[in-house]
Amino acid sequence: MTMASRRDAVAPTVRRILDAVRPAGLDHDQLGDFEIALVEALANAAVHGNRLDDDSRVRITVGVVPGQEAVVRITDSGSGFDHASVHDPTHPERVLATGGRGVFLMRRLVDQLEYNASGNSVRLGVRRKAG
Repeated sequence: MTMASRRDAVAPTVRRILDAVRPAGLDHDQLGDFEIALVEALANAAVHGNRLDDDSRVRITVGVVPGQEAVVRITDSGSGFDHASVHDPTHPERVLATGGRGVFLMRRLVDQLEYNASGNSVRLGVRRKAG
């Protein structure tokens, strides 16, 4: 699927993704965490990656292993960023600094977070909890 590079496109796109991953069997808490991570990733792609350019689209790929896991890849048209240089915003020296909070949050909320080499595509994965 694709999403317009607009802030108001994020929420409806998140709803579509969450509907698509239902067969993965994620519990309520996992879906809530995944929702927050998706909002961050989609907003970052639209705002920072595509710079809210009406002519640029955010590309989304959804993969589901029923009863096991959900994987979403979000790709923008931007030049990317160096994800390895994102610092921990909870470190005392960085608490008041801007930037990095969304990436930090996503890392905490999903089981897998991987960027491509250029940093314009992120893969978010959540595995169903056993039991």
